[in-house]
Amino acid sequence: MSKIVGFFESVGSEFKKVSWPTQQELIDNTIIVVVFTIIVSVFIFGVDQFYSTVLEAIYR
Repeated sequence: MSKIVGFFESVGSEFKKVSWPTQQELIDNTIIVVVFTIIVSVFIFGVDQFYSTVLEAIYR
């Protein structure tokens, strides 16, 4: 039981060392991730449509 208590005490002390982002940093980073995800999704969709069109033309 003492090992479990020691583990949670060390977890608590490690959490105090973490450099937590401010709310504005969190919002900014979230916006960046969402925008980048949309851009990558649109790119992958475009490549998929291109390959689908090319393969459809080949197999006809």
